Amino acid sequence: MANRVGSGSICQAAKQTTWGTPVTPDTLLNMTSESISVTAQKGDEGNLLASKTAAQRDLLAIVTEGGIDTVLRPDFADWLFECAMGKASSGVYTLADPNTQLPVSTIVLSRGGIVKTYPDCTIRSLTIDAPAQDYVRASIDLVGTKEIPAGGTGAQTIQNLSFTSKSYRCTQAVLVYGAGGSTPATQLCVESVQITIDNSVEDSPATYCSGLYNDRPIPGLRVVSVNVTIPYDTAIDNFRNNYLLSPDAPTVALKLTFTTSADDETVEILMPHVTINEAGGNVGGAGIIDASFSGEALSVGSTEPITVTVTHAA
Repeated sequence: MANRVGSGSICQAAKQTTWGTPVTPDTLLNMTSESISVTAQKGDEGNLLASKTAAQRDLLAIVTEGGIDTVLRPDFADWLFECAMGKASSGVYTLADPNTQLPVSTIVLSRGGIVKTYPDCTIRSLTIDAPAQDYVRASIDLVGTKEIPAGGTGAQTIQNLSFTSKSYRCTQAVLVYGAGGSTPATQLCVESVQITIDNSVEDSPATYCSGLYNDRPIPGLRVVSVNVTIPYDTAIDNFRNNYLLSPDAPTVALKLTFTTSADDETVEILMPHVTINEAGGNVGGAGIIDASFSGEALSVGSTEPITVTVTHAA
């Protein structure tokens, strides 16, 4: 028995143009772990003929879902934000309009040299973690349809792809805020920022046409949340008084920018109207007091609730 190890495993992806048609991967992901799995849902008739155990189990459905954890790089940032958010325009990504399908992708995984293809993958949610003096990490939660082994119909192979840029990091990251709807300009010296884009994806109902596999999932009302950790001082206390406890409860504009080691490889995440749901800090010991605040991006008028701009080196 030849045991396999995770070192050398490869994850590649490509956006599909057509549902149900796998495509050759063209994007290499900086994978640190994955949890994509296939579940066979079996049932029995429920008749009264069985005695000690069920008499049979029939295959009724196959479900493919899971996640991929990565260190975010410029090489796959465009694929990631377009497929997670749904709308792209020259490096600027926004949420897809209501009643609009999200892009689907083919994911190809080599687990210790054993290659599997996962077509029709929809990103259910994306979480960006940006801690100070560390790399920017992305957690991708997705749902697909089936698993195709090497040699199967529609199976893809691992391509000869490589990275051309360094990973994003938070050694010169900036988080600024301002009054809701304005251009944020006041800097906060935060410890970490976490932003989650949840597409509230619902499985399509099973029909005669879908057979064993799920049909294309449907995005619902999106939820964009932000959580920030910051050392406790008067700045966060004033922030709390203005945006959480004020009788008017105004929204706040937040903009997070991070880069690679090169200033011209940047990601800017702008949320013009964030309602703050929690803010504060508590003493947990003799050391530095940590504080935090969390909120949710709102749709106000025609303003996009979140806009991600990816800028590449010339």
